[in-house]
Amino acid sequence: MTTYHHDDETMLRWGHSWKEEDRVADYVERMDSRDAERQDVFRLLAQLVPAERGAPIRILDVGSGYGPVAAACLDAFPNATAVGLDVSDAMMEAGRPRMARFGDRFAYIHGDFADGALPPQAVAAGPFDLVVSARAIHHLPANLMARLYGEVYAALNQGGAFFNLDTASPETPFLHDLMRSVRRSEGEPRPERAERTPEQAAHDAMHHHRDATLARHLEWLRAAGFAHADCFWKRLSTALIGGYKEA
Repeated sequence: MTTYHHDDETMLRWGHSWKEEDRVADYVERMDSRDAERQDVFRLLAQLVPAERGAPIRILDVGSGYGPVAAACLDAFPNATAVGLDVSDAMMEAGRPRMARFGDRFAYIHGDFADGALPPQAVAAGPFDLVVSARAIHHLPANLMARLYGEVYAALNQGGAFFNLDTASPETPFLHDLMRSVRRSEGEPRPERAERTPEQAAHDAMHHHRDATLARHLEWLRAAGFAHADCFWKRLSTALIGGYKEA
């Protein structure tokens, strides 16, 4: 069993537990093992972008990590450029060799969105035609997720789009238990409770209260200003949701 160590700052800031190199290495290895399914969803995401394939679009990847979403978008749009926002040096170190093939089309920005706000350096790198995120925003409590959606909307050009591949918590205890049983039947490992940090325990409690349901995600998107918001793909409690800013 892997044991992770956390300092006081890590415990106080949403998502900061991803600064540990051993935890990042475990996560990247686990995600690589699921790459085929993830690539299918990323290809769908790219098809939903309202831009010609040769357009020089500007992309922001929120919680970029080791860069899988940004890479998929840059492959789909060969004249695009992207910045990856992340707070974890360990994640960015894992991502740099993978993203090196894009040269100056991709750059990391070290920054924090734990308060539900895009940091000034990310805003200054825009405005953007596309904002994407995968498995990052769910670290925030519900009110800060809603706030971040508004920040993303403000950072987009007119006619831009936002897509988030993330947790959409089940609406009822029945659905929660059913989806959990399906995941376990498919071999998804059950988390070791002894490994949970205070931050992770609070994150679990947030999901147990069903704050980030699909309906709530769509509500937050529309409240942020996205005129056309929808769920474009869903499997159990993981969903690709997004919206378009009117031109």
